[in-house]
Amino acid sequence: MRERNVRGRLIVLLVVTGIIATATSALAVLPHQAMASSGSIGIRLVDVPADSRDGSRVRSYIVEQVAPGTSIQRRVEITNSTNSNADVAVYAAAAGLNGGTFGFASGHGQNELSSWTSVSPAVLRLPPGSKAYEMVTINVPKQASSGERYAVVWAEVSAPAPAQGGVTLVNRVGIRMYVSIGPGGAPPSNFAIGSLTAKRSASGEPLVVANIDNSGQRTLDISGTLTLSQGPGGLRAGPFPVELGTGLAPGHSDSLTVRLNKQLPRGPWEAHLRLRSGPTQRVAVATITFPPNASAPVANVVPASRLLILVVAVLFGLLAVAALPLLLSRRARRGCGDFKPTATV
Repeated sequence: MRERNVRGRLIVLLVVTGIIATATSALAVLPHQAMASSGSIGIRLVDVPADSRDGSRVRSYIVEQVAPGTSIQRRVEITNSTNSNADVAVYAAAAGLNGGTFGFASGHGQNELSSWTSVSPAVLRLPPGSKAYEMVTINVPKQASSGERYAVVWAEVSAPAPAQGGVTLVNRVGIRMYVSIGPGGAPPSNFAIGSLTAKRSASGEPLVVANIDNSGQRTLDISGTLTLSQGPGGLRAGPFPVELGTGLAPGHSDSLTVRLNKQLPRGPWEAHLRLRSGPTQRVAVATITFPPNASAPVANVVPASRLLILVVAVLFGLLAVAALPLLLSRRARRGCGDFKPTATV
C-alpha cells in the first residue's frame, strides 16, 4: 500500500505487513535493503493475560476491557535481525472496522484510543541482531463513553531523506488493539447462525451458505467445521474446516460460505455447522439438497418436436414403401388393356 503526503518532499509509505502481529514477530524490511535480503524489523506481543478465555485473539492482539478513569500497560518486543543499525519509531495510530475488515489510518492519524495510548521510549536504536522492549500504556479518561475502540501500535523504520528532497521509503509493522470501554467485567460475546442454504457456484461447486449475526458487544473471530451426514446411500463427508475470514464487529452481520468438491452428490444431506469464537459456541443443523449443476456437460438429446417430426417421416416412408408394389401392379394391368398387336412386313 502506498500513500503520498506533500510536505516539502514526497513521502511514500510502504506497509509491508497487514497490521497483524502473531505470537511470532510481524516483520518489516529496512527501507534501504532489498526485499530479498535477509533480516527484518519485527514486533510481537509479550504480555498475555493468563486468565483470558479468548484464545488466539489475545495472543496476537492487545485485547482489553477497561473501565473509564483507569490505565493498563502491555509490553511489546521489537527485534532487529538485519546486519545494520536501525532507528525504530514506535507509536499508536488510529484504526477501525469497516464491513468486518480491520483498516488503519494513513500516517500518524489519530482517534480516541490512539490518543489515549503512549509508548515509551518513542524511538529505539537497535544494533544488528538485537531486541528491546517497549511499554504501551493506555490511559482511559473518566468521561470516556462505553463501547469498543480500535488502534494499532506501529514499529516504523525509514530511510534518510534525500538532501535535495524526493522519495523517502517508510516500512512499518504493527499490533492491533481492541479495547472495550465499560464499567467493569468483560462485555458479553454472542452470535447467531442463520439458516443453512445449499447453493452452487457459477463453476459448479456445491456451496453451503449461512448468515452470521454478532449480537454481542465484542468483535469476534469465528471459525469451526461443517459436517455432512446421512447422504445418499448413507454417505458422510467432512468435517470441513471453515472460517469467517474477517473480524465481525458488534452489531454486524456477514455471510459465511463453505466451498465443497464438485463430485459431492446433490443429497439430501444433514448438515451440521459448528462455530466458535473464544468460549462462545453455536451449532446449526439443517437438511439440504444442492441444486443441479448447470455447468455440467449435457448429453445431446433430440427435442420432442423434432423427434415427432422424425417419427412421422419414418412412418410415411414405410407406408410409401408398402404401397409401391400395389401401385406398380395397377399400372401394369392398365398397360396390358391398351395393347394392340400390329402386323409386320
